[in-house]
Amino acid sequence: MAINSIGNGAFGNNFLFNTATNNKKQDSISQLWSAYGSYQNNAAQALSGLTEIGTNVRSLLASYDDAKSAFNSEFGENMDALSKSAANVKKYNFSLEDKAGAITTNTSTDEDGVTTTTTTYSKELQSAIDAVKGLVDDYNGAVKFLNDNGEVSKRVDKLAQSFGDTTYRSSLYESVGLTTKSDGSFEIDEEKLANAIVNDPDKVSRILGKDGLAGKAESHVSFANSQKDSLFPTAQKMFGNQLTTAQIYTGSAFRNMTSMNNVGNLLNMMF
Repeated sequence: MAINSIGNGAFGNNFLFNTATNNKKQDSISQLWSAYGSYQNNAAQALSGLTEIGTNVRSLLASYDDAKSAFNSEFGENMDALSKSAANVKKYNFSLEDKAGAITTNTSTDEDGVTTTTTTYSKELQSAIDAVKGLVDDYNGAVKFLNDNGEVSKRVDKLAQSFGDTTYRSSLYESVGLTTKSDGSFEIDEEKLANAIVNDPDKVSRILGKDGLAGKAESHVSFANSQKDSLFPTAQKMFGNQLTTAQIYTGSAFRNMTSMNNVGNLLNMMF
């Protein structure tokens, strides 16, 4: 009887039950902190990965901004230079005051019998030649820039094609000393150009002036400038959906949302 009384007393079943309950709580708490430790390690690794991605995204966007800035700067320089040289040739008067003395040729023979012919242009003629050379050099520069950057966007490629349309008038340009190349750029035969200016200045003005190459160049520049804000693609178009995804997963909103989710998981484990 005494034994049964003790078994049903304060140190009987209730004691055994309370001890088992306490052990379970301790095990749960131990598991909780173990799980929390694993969460901290995993979270730290995940955050480190996101930080690295974020750094790469920022670096990529900085490179994009630099490339866009360089493109726009060079584009503007080429268009401005061509616009000025075209305007100069458009209004240029190729009629010389002194045609007779415009071209001087001297021939000399050295002691070995080698003959050398030297051609000299008057200051007025040389000025006219330089005006045409300026236009050609700037036109060639614009053609090269657009061709070199044709893969940047379809708009740039189309501009390159429009600047290359000089080939359809190649025979006219050839008659005044400008040889048209396959990409639309030019080579100058200076002697042929000089003779054309001296002998037929009106023809030179017609082919190279406002109704010719200079006018065409101005038209190209005007159209190109109207497109300048949309020539270089946006970062989204250039890099695609990967950029958007990276920005989402490295943004503060995502990190905050992830932290709240982890807190929720921790609370679920406790209760």
